[in-house]
Amino acid sequence: MIKYLLFICLSIGFVSCKEEIPLQITTKTYDLKSELDCSVGNCTYVHFEIPSVSGNQAVSKAMNDRFFKFVESIVAFQNDKKTSSYDTLAINFVHNYNEVYRTYPDNAVAWEANFKVNHKAVSPKVYQVVWDYYIFTGGAHGLQAAKVFLFDLSTGDTIPKKDLFINYEGFKRYAETEFKKQLNISGNLNDAGFTFENSKFKLPGNFYQTTNEWILHYNPYEIAPYVQGSTVIKLPKQQVERFLNPLYFKN
Repeated sequence: MIKYLLFICLSIGFVSCKEEIPLQITTKTYDLKSELDCSVGNCTYVHFEIPSVSGNQAVSKAMNDRFFKFVESIVAFQNDKKTSSYDTLAINFVHNYNEVYRTYPDNAVAWEANFKVNHKAVSPKVYQVVWDYYIFTGGAHGLQAAKVFLFDLSTGDTIPKKDLFINYEGFKRYAETEFKKQLNISGNLNDAGFTFENSKFKLPGNFYQTTNEWILHYNPYEIAPYVQGSTVIKLPKQQVERFLNPLYFKN
C-alpha cells in the first residue's frame, strides 16, 4: 500500500555542541479502494500523500505527529477506534462507506478522500507543507480545500503566523490593498459578496510561498459562501520580503 514518490534530503545544521543530525523528508503514498459499488469504475477510494520525516528524533516526531493529526481530523469519524496508522485511517474510511452502502444501497454515492501534497524548505530555517485535498462523504457536495504548515526546522514546531513577519500589520494592510485591487473592490468588502466579520479584512488561515509569489488561499466558507469556491490572491515575492521576519527569512 505504501509507495515512495519523492525523496527530499535536507542536511539541517542545528546550533549545538553535538554533531549535526540530518533530516530526511520523503513522501509516502497510501491508496485504498472499496470493493463495493465499483461496477462503473466509480469506487470509494482513499489517496494520501504524506511527508515522512526522519533523522533528528524530536524534530521528526513533532512534524510527523502534526501531519497525522491533520489528516485524522479530516477523514476519521467520531466512533472510529483511535489509531496512529495511515493504513488504518484509510481502512476505517472505506469501512464506514461500506456500512452506509450495505444499509442504503440505492442511495449510497461513492466517497472520496484525496490528499495531494507539495513540500520544500523555503529558507534554511523554515519547511513548508502545502496540502490540496478533497473530501466527500455524501451529501450535496464535497469540500476542496488547502492546508498549509510552516515548520521551524530547529524544533519541528509550527511557526505562529504573526511570528513570520517583522511587520505583521504592515503586511496585512498591503494584502488588503492587493485583495481589493485584484478583485476590483472599491467599497465595502461584504457588499462585494464576502462574509468578513464586521466587514473587516483578515488574512487567510493558509498562505504559502512559491518560486516568485506568496499565495493567500481562502478556503470555501472562510470568507464567502461555498458556491464562490476558494479565493486566491497572489503577491509578488519581492513585495512581501520587506515584511518578513529575518529570524526565519534572510533577505
